[in-house]
Amino acid sequence: MDHFKKELLAIVTGVTLWAYPAFAATQLQPGEWQTTETGTENGKPVPPAVEKECMTAEEARDATGLVNEMKKAMTGQGAQCQTADIQQNGDTVTYTLKCAMEKQFIFNISGTYTLQSPTRYAGRMKSEITMMGQKTTADKAIEAVRIGDCKK
Repeated sequence: MDHFKKELLAIVTGVTLWAYPAFAATQLQPGEWQTTETGTENGKPVPPAVEKECMTAEEARDATGLVNEMKKAMTGQGAQCQTADIQQNGDTVTYTLKCAMEKQFIFNISGTYTLQSPTRYAGRMKSEITMMGQKTTADKAIEAVRIGDCKK
């Protein structure tokens, strides 16, 4: 189960970083983006995580498909998922997503992202995973900046 939990956290973190910012009034620019995630897991500080990913023009234009991809990835693991709430107010988006698998696994995630420009956004994500009665929490700040064109 630990491997499943780590794999699921990786899927959720990776997809969540891209899932919501493009909803807002400001449209993100496609290209290579660097995302830095800082915060805590189970109340303890964790080292910053830095990732670089290529955002396609389609992803920059409409991130709603990525919300469905997150649900699809988790559903592929056997979870029943629902998007509980997505709201936009100008350049700020808030969301929650809840998934469950046979009451052995319950996953709740919520967050807020604000587009600061077409090449920068920042946000906060909180998650709670309960697996076989054991709860794991995370509270992360996310900063993302476009660093150039995608490498081929």
